[in-house]
Amino acid sequence: MLSVSTLNEQAKNLLEAHFGYVQVVGEISRLTKHGSGHWYFTLKDENASISAVMYKTNNARLKFEVKDGLKVVIHGKISLYSPSGSYQLIANAMQPDGEGELELAFKQLKARLESEGLFDISRKKPLPKLPQKIALITSATSAALQDMLRIFNERYNLAKIFIFDALTQGENAPASLIRALKKADNYGVDMIILARGGGSREDLWCFNDESLVRAIFDAKTPIISAIGHEIDYVISDFVADFRAPTPTAAATLVPEILGLMQYLDNTGDTLNNAINAKITNAQNRLNLLSAKFSPNAITAKIELKISELNSKKFMLKTAILNKINRLEARLNTAKNSLETAKIFYENTKTLIEIRQNGTKIALSELKIGDEVELISQTTTKRAKIL
Repeated sequence: MLSVSTLNEQAKNLLEAHFGYVQVVGEISRLTKHGSGHWYFTLKDENASISAVMYKTNNARLKFEVKDGLKVVIHGKISLYSPSGSYQLIANAMQPDGEGELELAFKQLKARLESEGLFDISRKKPLPKLPQKIALITSATSAALQDMLRIFNERYNLAKIFIFDALTQGENAPASLIRALKKADNYGVDMIILARGGGSREDLWCFNDESLVRAIFDAKTPIISAIGHEIDYVISDFVADFRAPTPTAAATLVPEILGLMQYLDNTGDTLNNAINAKITNAQNRLNLLSAKFSPNAITAKIELKISELNSKKFMLKTAILNKINRLEARLNTAKNSLETAKIFYENTKTLIEIRQNGTKIALSELKIGDEVELISQTTTKRAKIL
């Protein structure tokens, strides 16, 4: 007779001996990230599911974000949890199904940081036109450093170059780069170039580190990201103030000394021409003012003003006389109208108007017995025809 514990132990041994290591594809569901660091989840497809666990030592190596709904391929072994008799899959490794782990991790981090605004154009700092102090953050033994120093010496030897040595590959590279970046940012330089030559995606992966990306975003000094070759993109490229396709291209962003000298010559010529033009204009204005204020010119101006004053005086006098004449004519017309009215009044004051029921009527139309009103200029009387 077997105890439950013995049965479960035997079943566990049988499963582990028979299956060994397996690769299982399915979709993550009911993911629980325990406080201990272990992950517990269900792996399922359209027809079935299995409980799974991935311990902290294994899940800490994953570079992409694991969440419900993600389809993955799990490398592990089949086992049985003896205390409860639960059949489960113990995951030793995990990768996205149909897409590389690094590619998915890159897309996930890029999308998350972009949603936070770390790549906004409005937050990028302008590069200085004539940098006097330039910091280079790269490996002190790299060919990329030597290429940049050569180009600076050929093109623009006016700036002081400060080299901040840092690891540019491997697990310890992000922390090394962050230390160098913070030191350079506080060093009082005008510009920082974060550089590394070409390599595989794994070699360049340290420049996708989230802590490094946030350190670049927080820096107060303008930063150029010059990582790998032109076809290589890392998250640092998107958060930096400017992206150069290669370290060599980053060094060519500073002005060329010969071009700068030619620019200064052209600027000097332009400035001299502008100064000469202003002097000429000022001399012409001075000559014009001298001509305006000569004795003959002043006398002529005074005579002109006196002539204009006399002309305006004559015009004003003429306008006043015309106004008086028009008023006198209107007054005479009014007097004549008044005299005519007086004569008419005297001639008609004895005349009488006959009205019957308020209506004017001729005397010949009246009959005996009609009652009428007799109206003169000053009096009204009632009468009856007899």
